Amino acid sequence: MRRLEIARKARRDIDHLLWESQKLHGPRAAERYQRLISVAFSDLRSDPACPTSRPGEIGDLRLYALRVPARRLKGADRVSAPPHVVAYRFDDDRVMILRLLHEAMDLPDHLRLAASAEDGEA
Repeated sequence: MRRLEIARKARRDIDHLLWESQKLHGPRAAERYQRLISVAFSDLRSDPACPTSRPGEIGDLRLYALRVPARRLKGADRVSAPPHVVAYRFDDDRVMILRLLHEAMDLPDHLRLAASAEDGEA
Protein backbone atom coordinates (compact mmCIF):
# COMPACT_ATOMS: atom_id res chain seq x y z
CA MET A 1 0.00 0.00 0.00
CA ARG A 2 1.25 3.50 -0.79
CA ARG A 3 2.32 5.82 1.99
CA LEU A 4 0.16 8.87 2.64
CA GLU A 5 1.66 12.35 2.76
CA ILE A 6 -0.35 15.43 3.66
CA ALA A 7 0.84 18.86 2.54
CA ARG A 8 0.81 21.76 5.01
CA LYS A 9 -2.03 23.49 3.19
CA ALA A 10 -4.10 20.31 3.33
CA ARG A 11 -3.42 20.02 7.08
CA ARG A 12 -4.62 23.61 7.50
CA ASP A 13 -7.69 22.83 5.39
CA ILE A 14 -8.50 19.84 7.60
CA ASP A 15 -7.94 21.77 10.84
CA HIS A 16 -10.16 24.61 9.63
CA LEU A 17 -12.87 22.25 8.42
CA LEU A 18 -12.97 20.37 11.73
CA TRP A 19 -12.94 23.62 13.73
CA GLU A 20 -15.84 25.00 11.65
CA SER A 21 -17.72 21.72 11.95
CA GLN A 22 -17.36 21.75 15.73
CA LYS A 23 -18.29 25.41 15.98
CA LEU A 24 -21.40 25.10 13.80
CA HIS A 25 -22.56 21.55 14.53
CA GLY A 26 -20.86 20.41 17.73
CA PRO A 27 -18.04 18.05 18.70
CA ARG A 28 -19.83 14.87 17.58
CA ALA A 29 -20.24 16.30 14.06
CA ALA A 30 -16.52 17.14 13.96
CA GLU A 31 -15.71 13.57 15.06
CA ARG A 32 -17.92 12.17 12.28
CA TYR A 33 -16.19 14.38 9.71
CA GLN A 34 -12.77 13.32 11.01
CA ARG A 35 -13.79 9.67 10.55
CA LEU A 36 -15.02 10.43 7.04
CA ILE A 37 -11.71 12.07 6.12
CA SER A 38 -9.84 9.04 7.50
CA VAL A 39 -11.97 6.67 5.40
CA ALA A 40 -11.36 8.80 2.28
CA PHE A 41 -7.59 8.81 2.87
CA SER A 42 -7.62 5.05 3.39
CA ASP A 43 -9.54 4.63 0.11
CA LEU A 44 -6.96 6.71 -1.72
CA ARG A 45 -4.01 4.83 -0.23
CA SER A 46 -5.40 1.50 -1.38
CA ASP A 47 -6.67 2.60 -4.82
CA PRO A 48 -5.73 6.18 -5.82
CA ALA A 49 -6.86 5.61 -9.41
CA CYS A 50 -10.29 4.47 -8.25
CA PRO A 51 -13.08 5.01 -10.75
CA THR A 52 -14.92 7.28 -8.30
CA SER A 53 -12.12 9.84 -8.43
CA ARG A 54 -11.78 12.20 -11.36
CA PRO A 55 -9.03 14.20 -13.05
CA GLY A 56 -8.54 17.65 -11.57
CA GLU A 57 -8.08 19.08 -15.08
CA ILE A 58 -4.78 20.64 -13.97
CA GLY A 59 -1.61 18.62 -14.34
CA ASP A 60 -1.74 15.23 -12.67
CA LEU A 61 -4.13 16.27 -9.90
CA ARG A 62 -7.13 14.12 -9.12
CA LEU A 63 -10.24 14.88 -7.08
CA TYR A 64 -12.08 12.57 -4.71
CA ALA A 65 -15.43 13.78 -3.39
CA LEU A 66 -16.07 13.00 0.28
CA ARG A 67 -19.66 12.14 -0.61
CA VAL A 68 -18.32 8.88 -2.14
CA PRO A 69 -17.05 7.32 1.12
CA ALA A 70 -19.88 9.02 3.04
CA ARG A 71 -22.35 6.68 1.31
CA ARG A 72 -20.69 3.71 3.02
CA LEU A 73 -20.89 5.13 6.54
CA LYS A 74 -24.05 4.23 8.41
CA GLY A 75 -25.96 5.34 11.45
CA ALA A 76 -24.17 7.61 13.91
CA ASP A 77 -21.05 7.68 11.69
CA ARG A 78 -22.89 9.09 8.67
CA VAL A 79 -22.15 12.57 7.31
CA SER A 80 -24.93 13.51 4.93
CA ALA A 81 -23.96 15.35 1.73
CA PRO A 82 -20.39 16.45 2.60
CA PRO A 83 -19.49 19.26 0.17
CA HIS A 84 -15.71 18.77 0.15
CA VAL A 85 -13.23 17.23 -2.28
CA VAL A 86 -9.73 15.91 -1.71
CA ALA A 87 -7.18 17.18 -4.25
CA TYR A 88 -4.28 14.75 -4.55
CA ARG A 89 -1.66 13.21 -6.79
CA PHE A 90 -0.01 9.83 -6.61
CA ASP A 91 2.77 7.65 -7.93
CA ASP A 92 3.86 4.06 -7.27
CA ASP A 93 5.08 4.85 -3.75
CA ARG A 94 2.82 7.52 -2.29
CA VAL A 95 -0.39 9.48 -2.30
CA MET A 96 0.14 13.21 -1.70
CA ILE A 97 -2.91 15.03 -0.32
CA LEU A 98 -2.57 18.63 -1.49
CA ARG A 99 -5.84 20.27 -0.45
CA LEU A 100 -9.26 19.57 1.04
CA LEU A 101 -11.59 22.08 -0.59
CA HIS A 102 -15.26 23.00 -0.49
CA GLU A 103 -16.94 22.35 -3.85
CA ALA A 104 -18.32 25.92 -3.88
CA MET A 105 -14.80 27.39 -3.90
CA ASP A 106 -13.06 28.50 -7.06
CA LEU A 107 -11.59 25.04 -7.55
CA PRO A 108 -9.55 25.76 -10.71
CA ASP A 109 -7.76 28.65 -9.01
CA HIS A 110 -6.99 26.67 -5.86
CA LEU A 111 -5.99 23.61 -7.89
CA ARG A 112 -3.57 25.60 -10.04
CA LEU A 113 -1.84 26.76 -6.87
CA ALA A 114 -1.85 23.24 -5.42
CA ALA A 115 -0.43 21.76 -8.64
CA SER A 116 2.47 24.18 -8.61
CA ALA A 117 3.24 23.61 -4.89
CA GLU A 118 6.44 21.84 -4.01
CA ASP A 119 5.96 18.26 -2.91
CA GLY A 120 8.43 18.94 -0.13
CA GLU A 121 5.73 21.02 1.53
CA ALA A 122 4.28 17.89 3.14
